[in-house]
Amino acid sequence: MIYLDNAATTPVNPEVAKTIYESMKNTFGNPSSLYTIGAQSEMEINKARTFIASCIGAKSSELYFTSCASESNNIAIYGLALARKNWGKKIITTGYEHPSVRNPFGMLEELGFEAVYINPDKSGNINYQEIIDAVDSKTCLVSLIHVNNETGAKLDIEKICSKIKEKNSRTAIHIDAVQSFMKYPIDVKKLKIETLSFSAHKINGPKGIGGLYIRSGTNIKPVFLGGGQERGLRAGTENIHYIQGVAKACEILKPTISRNLLHYSNLKSKLLERLNEFDNVIINSPDDAAPYTVNISFTGYRSETLLHFLDSMGICVSSGSACSKGSQSHTLEVMKLSQNLIDSAIRISFGVQNTEEDVIALISALKLAIEKLQKVKR
Repeated sequence: MIYLDNAATTPVNPEVAKTIYESMKNTFGNPSSLYTIGAQSEMEINKARTFIASCIGAKSSELYFTSCASESNNIAIYGLALARKNWGKKIITTGYEHPSVRNPFGMLEELGFEAVYINPDKSGNINYQEIIDAVDSKTCLVSLIHVNNETGAKLDIEKICSKIKEKNSRTAIHIDAVQSFMKYPIDVKKLKIETLSFSAHKINGPKGIGGLYIRSGTNIKPVFLGGGQERGLRAGTENIHYIQGVAKACEILKPTISRNLLHYSNLKSKLLERLNEFDNVIINSPDDAAPYTVNISFTGYRSETLLHFLDSMGICVSSGSACSKGSQSHTLEVMKLSQNLIDSAIRISFGVQNTEEDVIALISALKLAIEKLQKVKR
């Protein structure tokens, strides 16, 4: 199998799986228990928390564990907005956010908040000045996706966050870093943001564990109540085994971020070079998109049909966000691409395990698809 859908999820690194297995055998105590094995579990969580926090320039006390990035996004968006509703009810985001941001924004609108959505242009890029211009004295929250999950479009969050704070220092900023965590260097102190979310299963870790950075002193309202774990912000017994797994995944990736970016760039260059051999391929990703995600339209062939054909050849790609379950791409819609381009779009996303041979195999399979599949008549 050739797996080219790493934006959806990634294969678990064997070293991570081993760490989780050993944790399940040896570190099973409830961290809230007062006896020795409970204290040992708490110690291991604190050790993992400190290391993961260091990967984004944060203090250990600023990192909270959740079940996934969708939960992290929900906690951040609701928690920040509700804590500021007395002085501001304007919230701003981009038009191509993940559903775990779009949907909470929709719910906040129902609660009386004014939501502003800044859409990308046809190239897939966001005009960052439009975000800045939308900020005013009543803007309580801006939520931005660092790297778009469908096209790889990348925001200059350092510049944007700085401009937002210059215009209104009270505005809280949340960054969805799911597609960039441990792929790009991130320093939350330089960004001067309030919150940032990430997920383990995008970095060769397990599903079912995510994280949320919350800057010290940030006013945020808990929206998940219970036994008081995670300093009262996120109740529920901590998933110590997966927490140790995330730390291991970060340990593996931290020294290789620059090398991996070069690897992805080489794979992308190879892919784009070979796609020039086709006269029916349109590149939907921006030129300066993250190198590990490429969205293309294979015009004349429906995405679903092409995906099934490639799957039969042992190659996995996708037609958009994994959370859409085959629905039409939201990102390409707000880019206002033609229905023909949207219907024929596929996403190729690289992982650390992919090689140039994988790209060559994909190109060969696409050429075979032209021979075998019936072209859609329009």
